[in-house]
Amino acid sequence: MTLLFKAKQTIEFIGDSISDCGRREPAFNPLGDGYVHLIHDLLQAGYPELKLNVINKGISGNTILDLKSRWRSDVLEISPDWLFIFIGVNDVWRYFEGDRDEAVSLPEFTNTYKQLLRGARTVPRMEIRLIAPYLAEQNEENPFRKKLSEYQSAVDTIGEEFDLPVVHLQPAFDWAMLSKPTKYWTADRVHPTREGHMLIALTILRTCGFSL
Repeated sequence: MTLLFKAKQTIEFIGDSISDCGRREPAFNPLGDGYVHLIHDLLQAGYPELKLNVINKGISGNTILDLKSRWRSDVLEISPDWLFIFIGVNDVWRYFEGDRDEAVSLPEFTNTYKQLLRGARTVPRMEIRLIAPYLAEQNEENPFRKKLSEYQSAVDTIGEEFDLPVVHLQPAFDWAMLSKPTKYWTADRVHPTREGHMLIALTILRTCGFSL
């Protein structure tokens, strides 16, 4: 598979804390200290001649509703060549930790996601990829994982409806946890360690034709 990115294209990642990863702190500005920065480094090292531009628009704590509030400024006005949307875990996590009133129901998640994609479709030539959320939890009967699986399925359904590829991180983490425990890959089943961020970066890049 040939790398999908072309010379001088802009690649944007938008999402929550997994994408953010301190990008607004002076030490890690502007790409953060996570998978987005790793993707930048891997692309620059592997394909320096393409001079690709990577943008991080993750904000910690965001749900799909937060993306809606900043969609125009952070997506439509930037008009990237590639947009990777990585959202959903906070929409579910709020049911189990924090303020349940901030949780986003599955119908609202689905409808809002579709609304955002319809808006993005107005940007000429923008390629879009959906990244389904994951939970580094081996027990498939765990309440958090069971509920998240409904949102993962919703992302798949949305991808089919809009004819957009979906990047599946859950299988990557399930495979990785066969060799090393959850704590090796994440701090709390959600926020990745350095190795977890690399797993995300490589999983995303492989769907785009990247080869080491």
